Amino acid sequence: MPDLNLALIGFGNVGQEFCRILIERGRELPELYGFKCKVVAVNTRSKGSLLNKAGVDLNRALTNIKDTGRFLPDNPDFNTVTTAEIITRKDVDLIVEITTLNIENGQPAADHIAGALKNGKHVITANKGPIAFYYHDLKQLAEKEKRCFLFEGTVMDCAPVFNLVRETLPGCRITGFRGILNSTTNYILTEMAGGINFSTALQKAQELGIAEADPALDIEGWDAAAKVAALINVLLDAKITPPEIDRTGIGQITGRDLEQAKADKRVIRLLCEGYREGSTFHGKVAPAAIPLTDPLAHIEGTASSLTLNTDLAGKITIGIDDPQIRQTAYALLSDLLTIAKKLNC
Repeated sequence: MPDLNLALIGFGNVGQEFCRILIERGRELPELYGFKCKVVAVNTRSKGSLLNKAGVDLNRALTNIKDTGRFLPDNPDFNTVTTAEIITRKDVDLIVEITTLNIENGQPAADHIAGALKNGKHVITANKGPIAFYYHDLKQLAEKEKRCFLFEGTVMDCAPVFNLVRETLPGCRITGFRGILNSTTNYILTEMAGGINFSTALQKAQELGIAEADPALDIEGWDAAAKVAALINVLLDAKITPPEIDRTGIGQITGRDLEQAKADKRVIRLLCEGYREGSTFHGKVAPAAIPLTDPLAHIEGTASSLTLNTDLAGKITIGIDDPQIRQTAYALLSDLLTIAKKLNC
């Protein structure tokens, strides 16, 4: 098969770590997987853009970002190429869409993906917004254009949630799910259970890079709601959006609440649930006092866990401990290898 030319839309922490992995594993790809890939374009909203048909110098790009926070005009790959221009370039085979989540409507990421598919590009994304708002439209478009569209990194970092169902549970129907899906709130609640107040726990999370400078999406439950919507859409074949998820954040949880839960032999976790009732789909994100006999009571810190309820395989639980940016970046590589394997068959 020919080499795969990649274009990155967005170059935040996940995109940068993905490039580090490509640098580290670049020699292995031809030997183990039978293909070569190179990044020929990088487009960002605030850091500048890079373009090189022979392959962007990723080491220099990463150095630019580390030293100055943006790409520099003296970089030979520096360019003013736009997202729209990248999407239509004939030398780009695959778009990696890794812009920031827009919880209001999943844009402009969804338009980036749709435009890429219409222009014959395969697409990988770690942005949960398009899956939470437009999954079925994008899936149908990918099928129409005979392009691959993968998104393993949108929920639980690199834990194989979507791959597990798609590749290893043929003929099995997912009837619902239950889990802990937001690392920031789980970390804060774990710290608070140890006696630290909410503000201090949040500050620690921000210092560790777990929480954003503006943590509202996590604290108010929006990030978890987007993940629940994505899971319901993909696994239960629904059409639901984050605003339709019954959502309560952790902002009102106090130390007294946690002390009472402990006295009752329970712990408080931000619980995520989705299920089907007849022709109606339900999603919920809310703090819950979980008994210590429940496996989710022992999901602490930044760990995540998801239990899938199925009609034929019973309950299947997937977990990931202490995920970092590298794990989300690996999900992009995993999707890339999946596409390369499919194209090589």
